[in-house]
Formats: sequence, C-alpha cells, structure tokens
Amino acid sequence: MSANNTAPDSEKEFLCQSKNGLKVIYDPLYSHAATHLQDTPQLKELVIEAVSDMTLEVQKIGTHVHMGRIVGTCDVVEVDEIDEIVYGVRVNREEEGHVPFTKTSEAKPSDSVAIQLNRLDSNTYELMSAWIGTFGEDEDEPFPNAPDANERSVDFWHKHAFVWGSQAIVPGSLRTDCPW
Repeated sequence: MSANNTAPDSEKEFLCQSKNGLKVIYDPLYSHAATHLQDTPQLKELVIEAVSDMTLEVQKIGTHVHMGRIVGTCDVVEVDEIDEIVYGVRVNREEEGHVPFTKTSEAKPSDSVAIQLNRLDSNTYELMSAWIGTFGEDEDEPFPNAPDANERSVDFWHKHAFVWGSQAIVPGSLRTDCPW
C-alpha cells in the first residue's frame, strides 16, 4: 500500500465500539486490515468480538487476544531447508517487497487474534491490521526489503514463511530465488 493508496476518511468504515466507548474504523479497500479480513472470512467478527471487550487508551496498540477457543489457523509458520519456498509481493503491501511463502508446510491452529490499532483522535481508533495468531516482537518482524527492516529481519524470515495460498499476491510478482 503506498501513501497515495488509502481511502479518504469519508470512505473508512465503522467496525465496532471499544469497551470504553471509542469508535473503531478501518479502510476497507487499501489497508493491511482489508486484505486480512478478505483472506480470512471469520476474522472480522473475531476482531469485533476482541476489540469490543478492550479498553483503548494509548496511541498505538499491538497486541493479541486469546479467544478461549480455536478460531482459525496462523498462516506464518517456522520453516527449514526442506521446505519449498517461493517469494511474492502481497496485495496492499507493495512497500514490503517480496515475502516468503512455504508450499510444503501447513498452517497451525490458533486461539488468538492479533490486532494493530492507531489512535486518530480522542474518540476514534483505526484498525491497521489483524490476523489469526499472536502479536509480539518476534511475530511482527519487518520483512528484509521493507522500509522498517532491521538487523533481525533476514534471519527471522529465513526461518519463517507464510503458508502458500493464505494471502493474495500481486500478479506477476512470484519468484523462486530469494530477493534478499
């Protein structure tokens, strides 16, 4: 997603209200949240369930919520030299460059929903991203070609990959050689 590819505020959709009465919206067209909600049909209702029970107070929130039941599968898995890895650019994430996908490992069941929110004003937060799985320093490591890449990025993404077919990729971006 480029800076020019964001929905105007008037096109952002209401998602839910937090436990402390704050409005949560999202960009249904160009955001990371939009692609995850499209890729995982049950995710929108899970995010609403989780956020509706959260008290939102800080500027940026990156967390995960244990839902008390298996809610789906986490599409980022550990990989090794026996995995068949390909690389593609995910839709609405062109700035991150190519990311790894494994064609030989399967997604793992998860009881958690990861949520990223940014405060827009005193009454409103925007859902930036959400996925089935956990959120933490290790789970949200930038991709090696992303603008926010760091010294840990290459090592992390040599050991982890998305499960093939779990995310939409930009047509024509698939490659078999490692781009970093």
